Amino acid sequence: MILTAVFGFLLVTVANALPQYRDRILNGHAVPNPCCPGSMWGRVGHMSSSSTQLNGFGRDFASSGHMFTEQLCLADSDGDGVRNGQELGLVTNRYTLQTLCSFLSQYNMNPRVLSFLRLRGILRNPSSHPGICDQRGQFSTCQPPPNCGC
Repeated sequence: MILTAVFGFLLVTVANALPQYRDRILNGHAVPNPCCPGSMWGRVGHMSSSSTQLNGFGRDFASSGHMFTEQLCLADSDGDGVRNGQELGLVTNRYTLQTLCSFLSQYNMNPRVLSFLRLRGILRNPSSHPGICDQRGQFSTCQPPPNCGC
């Protein structure tokens, strides 16, 4: 009986979230919650803070081997007209998004590289969520899910 309870607890804990994945995503610990302004989204790849259902970014992240690849950076996972790298904070004043995404994919979210990009003004805080459409995109016709968690 106790073994079943412990196993059940562990299974729920593992299924609930994999926080180490946030370390593999550009600004993964600072993604804003489009449904609750001023708060952060703890489960970037999920439809809500309590859902196990993946959003577009979560599906793309899983397809990329749970790594922030150049393709994932350049994708528009939520269909709002803004690419993931831009939503997650890349600034394209000096370099193209393709150049920045290619550079980042070589360093696997190395904290020193990210600090360097911040100091150079190439990386800022995320402007929106890459997997939950929030109407910020120029060509957006999408809506955030009705109960995405606050």
